[in-house]
Amino acid sequence: MTERALVEFSGSRGGVCGLSWGQVAIWRAIQRMVPDDAALNMSWVTDLEGEGISTGTPLSRITATVRTVVERHESLRTRVRAAGDGTPVQDVAAAGTIEVHVVDATADTAAAEARALQERLTAPAYDYPDDWPFRAGAVRVGDVVTHAVFGICHLVTDRGGLTALVRDVVLGLRGEPLAEPADRQPYDQALHQRSAAGRRQSEKALRYWARHLETVPLRRFPAGTPRPAGEPPFWAATLGSPAGDLAVTLLAGRERVSTSAVILAAAAVQLARQTGARETVAQVIVSNRFRPGLAGAVGPASQDGLCVIEVGPPEAHDDLLRVIGRTMRASLQAYLHAQYDPAALDDLLAEVGAARGGEVDLSVSFNDRRFDSQTPVAAGETVTPAAIEALRPATTLRWERIEHYGARYFLHVNAVPGSLDLTLFADTAVLPAAAVEEHLRGIERLLLRAAAEAAVAA
Repeated sequence: MTERALVEFSGSRGGVCGLSWGQVAIWRAIQRMVPDDAALNMSWVTDLEGEGISTGTPLSRITATVRTVVERHESLRTRVRAAGDGTPVQDVAAAGTIEVHVVDATADTAAAEARALQERLTAPAYDYPDDWPFRAGAVRVGDVVTHAVFGICHLVTDRGGLTALVRDVVLGLRGEPLAEPADRQPYDQALHQRSAAGRRQSEKALRYWARHLETVPLRRFPAGTPRPAGEPPFWAATLGSPAGDLAVTLLAGRERVSTSAVILAAAAVQLARQTGARETVAQVIVSNRFRPGLAGAVGPASQDGLCVIEVGPPEAHDDLLRVIGRTMRASLQAYLHAQYDPAALDDLLAEVGAARGGEVDLSVSFNDRRFDSQTPVAAGETVTPAAIEALRPATTLRWERIEHYGARYFLHVNAVPGSLDLTLFADTAVLPAAAVEEHLRGIERLLLRAAAEAAVAA
């Protein structure tokens, strides 16, 4: 049996203004994915007793938590609609009512009912002007809620913002207060970015972009390659490598860099190998959570950073250790220059394209989905070549045919404990199946070889 509990909320304010830069970035990603934009929806299930959060939880605890987080974080009561000129704007509601979907179950069926409810809350695309961007549900056994289920529209948060939201939800489910005030709301972020200080920040970032865009090669892939017969428009291939995870840990510890930089370096070298380039030009997804007022903000703050990695001539492509340091330095510059006005970047790209006689290809993207990916690693001393070699047979590769995707090359690092888990979305006109497999396995080979060399050198 399913019922709906109505939760009335009343926030401190409402209002309409333009989108923040982070909201614009996600709005554009959504538009590239239409009609498959529901794939960007996010959700999670909290097993209240199994995860040690609370016991004997009444439904009132769930509805109170929903009310608290919606009133605290304006992003959760923000809808996006078109202004009179067609420009998207954010509309923050001061008050309203959200439904909590309640499913009754038995002790034996509760977990399965929670998974089914998660699917129902996640699968439907959001009606951005009319739907609340936050969906909530609960699975109840008798009078006790065993599982809380939440879905959220990507337009109003990102991975870093989701971390802050989950933290506040867990505190609410425990019945604990949220003492400190919330970090900057998207409404305030948008107003700041339109100020003189915000414009200066954008201009500084775009000067960095301009220096690179004016000099890097225009193309990332050879032109005029026909899509092989029988290939789908896109492949999504996922490599799972426990051995690669140990190798990354060893290399990050030895080089005193982030594990993200190690993985990106290997991807850059392998891409250069397969395209004949001397450098890899990639857009990296930057959380921007290191900036003041954004660490605990739920609203989206991520934007693309431009990362240009000098790999060198083909004869140098086996020297991953040399490229790792370059990648870390290039990544830091990308992180520092990843807050800017997207419309101003559009203008810059148009200007550079006109001056150079062709569009600069920015179709290569890298996204580390692990929340701790930017943390420098000082581990790895206990990893041995023998331990890495023993895990080689555990590597897996799985495939999914994709009809539509918003980039020609997009490498995601997934949060899978104990494994280097990489998903590559690739346009088969530039990377057919054989090249996709070679790319992912080539990354693994580079990492394992470099780890073995580093261990011997140590």
